[in-house]
Amino acid sequence: MKKSRVSTLVLFLSLILILAACGSKTSDTKSNSAAPSSSQQQKEVVVNIGVQHAVAPLVLAQQKKWFEEEFAKYNAKVNWLEVQGGPPQFDAILTNRLDLAVTGNTPVITAQIADIPFKEIAVGSTGSKNNALLVPKGSAIKGVEQLKGKKIAVAKATSGYDMLFRLIDKAGLKATDVQIIQLSADEAKAAFIGGSVDAWSIGEPYLSTTVVNDGATVLADGSNINYISPAFHIARTKFAEEHPELVTAYLKVLEKTLIWQNQNLDEAVKIYSEGTKLNADVVKSVIKNVSFATLPVSDPFVKGQQELAQFLLNEKAINKLVDPSKVVDNTFINKALEDIKNNK
Repeated sequence: MKKSRVSTLVLFLSLILILAACGSKTSDTKSNSAAPSSSQQQKEVVVNIGVQHAVAPLVLAQQKKWFEEEFAKYNAKVNWLEVQGGPPQFDAILTNRLDLAVTGNTPVITAQIADIPFKEIAVGSTGSKNNALLVPKGSAIKGVEQLKGKKIAVAKATSGYDMLFRLIDKAGLKATDVQIIQLSADEAKAAFIGGSVDAWSIGEPYLSTTVVNDGATVLADGSNINYISPAFHIARTKFAEEHPELVTAYLKVLEKTLIWQNQNLDEAVKIYSEGTKLNADVVKSVIKNVSFATLPVSDPFVKGQQELAQFLLNEKAINKLVDPSKVVDNTFINKALEDIKNNK
């Protein structure tokens, strides 16, 4: 079973490395976001933003067209690129199709190892309850230690996978004490509801959907082990170098959107529900668990990334450690927050 876990993580990393090798042949000069020359200063810039149908301030701002409004001040327009998950996002960065996006904590580690040109420009969420270990409604399992010999569904190379093994360790169990069943989120939910597995380690929005709609119980989550699985806003390095004002504008929109969401929660929930087809109770649960934020990538987050990298190394999913601080650039978020403070 451990061999299966390792091989899947290695496959995930290999995909990133292959994308890096292919992408390196594509010149940044082909990007829609290339900086105008001195003779073309009035040329419109296209900002390529990655988006997924999810409960997130970025999606709310998209629906409100607040990015379009802000970027128009800089003679720039938005091109929305739908990308699902980390590898497709970084593939798009490599091929100059993506300039700005938000992604999870595991993909940024593997992308850094693959020398993909990106920067972490802000923290997008700080939740410790956005990943959880669930048991079905009516389960006799009341503690993680009772999972010995049980089947647990989880998707490899995810924060839910990392959290699961930390929870197992804290409960005094070894990885070999449980049966890890590798399944995608949709496959895992079917197995979970159908009784084919005893527990499921999963993140949002599946977490809240399964608890609210199917009566699942949270056996444990990140808060039990002081574990945070943050999201990070990322920028293509060359785009950030050539258009720092647009990166700052992107973060200003996100922070203002978050402020608006907190002040107009009912309206925000309605917009999210319509866009994701999730009911209002699920949306409210997601917002509570994820803890959206727009913050600098401070030392505690860097430390968390270092611990994640060490975990991946221990699992032999990566063959070297990286220094997560090397991809952090807080210049843009500090400027964005300062501008908002001064009503700019």
